[in-house]
Amino acid sequence: MFNDIKVEFEIKAYGEEKTDDYNDSFKGYEVARNKVLSKEITLGELENYVSTIFEEVKGDYGQPPEQLTAKITIRAKEKEGEITYLG
Repeated sequence: MFNDIKVEFEIKAYGEEKTDDYNDSFKGYEVARNKVLSKEITLGELENYVSTIFEEVKGDYGQPPEQLTAKITIRAKEKEGEITYLG
């Protein structure tokens, strides 16, 4: 598993919604996922994972969100001059 890294995906959707009996109403939706991937992963492949989760979130959200964001995290530490990926 030395050639693998854990990649964390956080997708957030946010926007205004119409709700009876309220002047203003906002809705938020969040998905967090982890996936173990090869260290050889490309940015294009990460974009494909994000795009797939974006489509899922938009479908679950119900209406087009005003904001749809992604954060990708790879955690690493350095020990004795060598980088070790956490997870």
